[in-house]
Amino acid sequence: MHKPKRYRGTVLTHTGLQKLYAQIEQLTTENGEKITPRRIAEKTQLIEPQGLNAATVRKILQAQIGVDQESLRLVFQALNLTLEPLDFSLFHHIRNHQATPVAIKHQQILDGTGVFSSNSIDRDRCRDVRQVKSKIDVPQYPGSPLPLDSKFYIERLAIQTQAYAELRQPGSLIWIKAPHKMGKSSLLLRILHQAQQLGYHTVHLDFQQADQSILSNLDRLLRWMCKTISLQLQTECCLERYWDCELGCKVSFIIYLHYLLEQINQPLVLSLNEINRLFEYPDVYREFLPLLRSLNEEARYDQVLQNLRLVLVSSTDTCVSLNFHQQLPLNTGLTLRLSEFSLEEVQRLALSYQLPCENSSLVEQLMDWVGGHPFLIQLAFYHLATSVPSASTDEIFTYQVQQLLREATTLAGIYQNHLRYIWLTLQADSSLLLTIERLINSQEAIVVDSSIAYKLESLGIVRLEGDCATLRCRLYYNFFKKKNLSLKSVDYCNILTKS
Repeated sequence: MHKPKRYRGTVLTHTGLQKLYAQIEQLTTENGEKITPRRIAEKTQLIEPQGLNAATVRKILQAQIGVDQESLRLVFQALNLTLEPLDFSLFHHIRNHQATPVAIKHQQILDGTGVFSSNSIDRDRCRDVRQVKSKIDVPQYPGSPLPLDSKFYIERLAIQTQAYAELRQPGSLIWIKAPHKMGKSSLLLRILHQAQQLGYHTVHLDFQQADQSILSNLDRLLRWMCKTISLQLQTECCLERYWDCELGCKVSFIIYLHYLLEQINQPLVLSLNEINRLFEYPDVYREFLPLLRSLNEEARYDQVLQNLRLVLVSSTDTCVSLNFHQQLPLNTGLTLRLSEFSLEEVQRLALSYQLPCENSSLVEQLMDWVGGHPFLIQLAFYHLATSVPSASTDEIFTYQVQQLLREATTLAGIYQNHLRYIWLTLQADSSLLLTIERLINSQEAIVVDSSIAYKLESLGIVRLEGDCATLRCRLYYNFFKKKNLSLKSVDYCNILTKS
């Protein structure tokens, strides 16, 4: 039997296709220019003598296989665009008797509308194309909070049910804790939406937006919070009327909150995002956290403060180098810790990305590499969805998954930024590096000191069972094993001395 041959080419991603269609539509609307494959080919010939022929342009416009990166660049340049890395993907295709188009959906759109026929394109046709294109759900690059209507959000039913019930409790406090990119901000969006559905006022304060001079001074921080809350509630800001230096900034803050709550006369949900930024200023958070605890406790008998609901969000990995856990825990309110996705949830997410996941062993293989980490899973699905045909064969999809995993810990891999961040954090603490070496050299879970276990779990790179720890997934094992070769050249006597 003849063995299929492999060859490597390029193909436009959903992002590249969207950019191309938008530019064609704009040129047509603004200039009334007839945009056909032949016309685009003529434009490429003005850039380079040989340029492209209409057949090659048509392949690019229909996202078919069999073109190179230079041809894509020429088409983009001819339409006054710049070809960027997210616009195309390398495609390893198995040459059969009939090639499969990469973007079946886009092919159907073209066939249905006849956009690139020899007929002129008028404004009505452009409007039809825009309406059809708007139905294409192009995946958003992972990492940002997912909108309320996003089909790529996996509901955390147990946690959301807890949070929604706590919102109804007078004077409640919720603290969402997890390493970065675990879905904290997406969950917060839904908690605030639920509060609005209940008829509550919502105010969101992001400590990333506060200047260092504000975060490092408790009085300035509390005044900044009061003024920002007033602005968002659209109430008169009269700090000077309520701020009393003799009473102190904390009591003044509580008095001002009373004023605001009496003005609106209904529950207020106040979310404080990235509260971990305060942990860089010990003198401030040692005063700030007891203040939050006081608000939560005082609400039990203060009817005005019962209308205040606090939602705190913090990234646990930022506390690793600060030893925050050894200082002053809040010890009040409901703490929500975000867990990884289960196999069933990852399979549902794969369906949302319209990936062929009938072969569940591929999903299991991916989870063996990255666990159920929401961001790492979504990043893999995003790259697969923008480079793998929705109607591809199992063989093509399997090849793409295995290629992604082969490059996972390399500089060309999609996880390089995530791994670099973790490695830089580990290098700040020599005791963590020594524990990592023990973990990669052990075939079983090992007993780890509680403070070290807390830090590694806060980074999201280990699983804890009692006093024992194991690396969370193969991605970290392979990456740390590779890095361990460079650690061998380190003088461990010096490391232990510095520790």
